Amino acid sequence: MRRDQKRHRHGWWIFLTLLVGTLFVIYEKFLPPTKRSKKGVVYPYGLVLGCACKDDGRPSHAMLGRCELAVKEYQAGKYQTLVTSGSAVKNKYIEATEMAKLIHQMDPDIPILEEVNARNTWENLKFTKEMIGDEPILVMTGGMHARRASAITKNFFSRYAVASYPDFSLKRLFTEIYSRFKYCWIELTKLWPFH
Repeated sequence: MRRDQKRHRHGWWIFLTLLVGTLFVIYEKFLPPTKRSKKGVVYPYGLVLGCACKDDGRPSHAMLGRCELAVKEYQAGKYQTLVTSGSAVKNKYIEATEMAKLIHQMDPDIPILEEVNARNTWENLKFTKEMIGDEPILVMTGGMHARRASAITKNFFSRYAVASYPDFSLKRLFTEIYSRFKYCWIELTKLWPFH
């Protein structure tokens, strides 16, 4: 009886180890480490990924962080023209337009193109590529979102990097865990033979 229990317990450990190992391999395949820019590289375009402002039109914490990052990277000479991307996803305010206004308040000299149709990260990159083609691009977002943004960017651009700022919060953590799981699941289903 004891021998059977040990064998049963041993079998569960093997199963759990294989499961965790498989999940890790899937995660690393679909969400590899964030691709960072190399020193001295200047990108023709920068892209700041959209996020909603507050319902009264004031910038959210995330919007402010992304816009400040876009200004900082431009002033450091990392890119030449900025694309702001995002439609009115959560309220009546168009994300790309509100970010462009905010960025021009911080630095009126930054050339900005607005992409106003995207409703998520995939569309941010898809519609931006339709605007500028496969040009080298620096994608800017929050640190919690950077790894997934980098993974999605490689579907659209052959030469890219991602810049981010620290934005950890518990709410963002849970949202990002769900979003990464969903992204991995979508990518995994693309490999199924009957897809």
